Amino acid sequence: MMASKGMQIVGGDYRELRASESIGEALKRIVRDRHQAHAAKRIERAWGLDARTARNVATEGNVSERTLTKAIKAEGWDLLLELGAELTGETFEEFEERRQQRIIEEAKSAQETVRILRAKRAALDKRAIVALDAFDRSLDDRQRNRAGRGR
Repeated sequence: MMASKGMQIVGGDYRELRASESIGEALKRIVRDRHQAHAAKRIERAWGLDARTARNVATEGNVSERTLTKAIKAEGWDLLLELGAELTGETFEEFEERRQQRIIEEAKSAQETVRILRAKRAALDKRAIVALDAFDRSLDDRQRNRAGRGR
């Protein structure tokens, strides 16, 4: 997805950017795109709306919470996915693909961090072994010196 001079390009779909777009305006556009003729009548029946409310949705994009709830209950995920695409400029599939790519990148980054930490641990283990060997030699020397003085 990329933006160019007021147009948002999503795949092969070119949409005007609507900075002040509301859910009602997006819903109106969806309804008008689906039903070129008698849009208000069709959503009145399909969503269980009164005639005035259906007309307000189809012509003005005025949508109350109650009307939106009825529309979603009538159409389910199909409407929600379409509405989401209208408002965000990307489909759910595109969003999921982007989200999964981010998860993959985070996993790769975590793997690299683990690799680096393992290398640091190995280096610290080597330093610890060298230090312990030196300590053991020093301890042995002290014990020999004490044993030599006690004669």
